[in-house]
Amino acid sequence: MRLLLKLSLVVVAVLAGSLPGPASAKPEDFRAFVQWFVPAGVQKPPLVILIEGSGGTRPNARNAWVDWLNARGIAVAQVRSAAARGRADWSGVGCSLQYNGDARDVLDLARAEQPAIDSTRFALMGFSRGGTEVLNSARTFRGAPAGPTAVFAFYPGCAGSCTTDYAKDGPTPVQILYGDADDWGQYQDTFGQCRRLAGGRIAFHVMPGAHHGFDNRSSGSFTVASRPFRYQPSAEATAQAQAIVWQTLAPAWGLRN
Repeated sequence: MRLLLKLSLVVVAVLAGSLPGPASAKPEDFRAFVQWFVPAGVQKPPLVILIEGSGGTRPNARNAWVDWLNARGIAVAQVRSAAARGRADWSGVGCSLQYNGDARDVLDLARAEQPAIDSTRFALMGFSRGGTEVLNSARTFRGAPAGPTAVFAFYPGCAGSCTTDYAKDGPTPVQILYGDADDWGQYQDTFGQCRRLAGGRIAFHVMPGAHHGFDNRSSGSFTVASRPFRYQPSAEATAQAQAIVWQTLAPAWGLRN
């Protein structure tokens, strides 16, 4: 009996050690996990904060949106949320929110340490699980000098779950972008849950023929419950998404292409 108790305690300790850390890291502990990309020759550019999905972000990986946004005079902050919590990625972690406060931490860092960036003008862009995180980030900006100009959630949601705490009649426009060939989105109707959020300031955009990760540069698959799900880039869907992003941000920030 004592041996079984000791083994149980060891298992509990191992499992506890594998769990992610706090949902929000303090800015002074967080700066090593944020990469800044500031366009050259632009005075006080606005900022887009990129929030990763379940696969995490490799130290030297460059999100496909970075160059596109920089070329249009927009600064980018790419956040390594899993690494900040000692994880390689978010595999094996349930669908509850884990890092929706990271965008606010990045904003605080921008105000304190990135004087070249106009931190009063910022937008959020999240991918897959990161899409869910940014959809539920509104409460983290309470008391902030400014809220997001817009929120872009790419193919968000865990299986059968897609929520937001941004109000349909609120000040922040929310753009949800999903491919109609996204088999992960169709699994347990995550796609449908996201689509049902639409109304008022929340828009749901369908990308014809697009799969999960349509704006990525690589293709492949991931497995959940012994079932494979596909991710694959689409130039057409990415161009459509870029048009939506630009049509949302350009007039709000007075930008010219």
